[in-house]
Amino acid sequence: MPFIKLWRAGRPYLPAGLWYGVIFLFSAQTGSSSGALSDRLAYRILRCIWPAFFHLEEAERTEILSVLTFCLRKSAHMAAYFLLAGLLMLAVRRGSPWRRARAVLLLCAVLAGLDEFHQTFVSGRSGQLRDVFIDLAGAGCFLLLWALFHQITVRRTAARQKNSSCS
Repeated sequence: MPFIKLWRAGRPYLPAGLWYGVIFLFSAQTGSSSGALSDRLAYRILRCIWPAFFHLEEAERTEILSVLTFCLRKSAHMAAYFLLAGLLMLAVRRGSPWRRARAVLLLCAVLAGLDEFHQTFVSGRSGQLRDVFIDLAGAGCFLLLWALFHQITVRRTAARQKNSSCS
């Protein structure tokens, strides 16, 4: 019986937990593996949008590639935690909507911190506080969009109720 109660309580968190597992696996890549993945993606993007890139001088290509890979890596952080915040928002069901949003932001902060701490044990990687803030920016973007849609929904519902009571 306790297992069934535990399963029912934990089941809504399963998608978020699985997604965090994916984040954890990417964090477990060595620095060289992670860098190679970012470089391959950057080269593919450059090949599609700027074929002339490959005709530039080596120093220019290196600088552009460095900036692009940095932006890709940080965008990946934001996207991963944007999705994590969405999955957690679906899982956290107790409390007012604003209390749920605060809980999700706190959970994302803890998980981002754990992820960066984990990276300190991975060869060629380092945990950085800056990345925690970038992760939280992704979660914050989701929560801002959620708050906007929530407010629109609340106002539309109130307007419909007002209109139906006036009839």
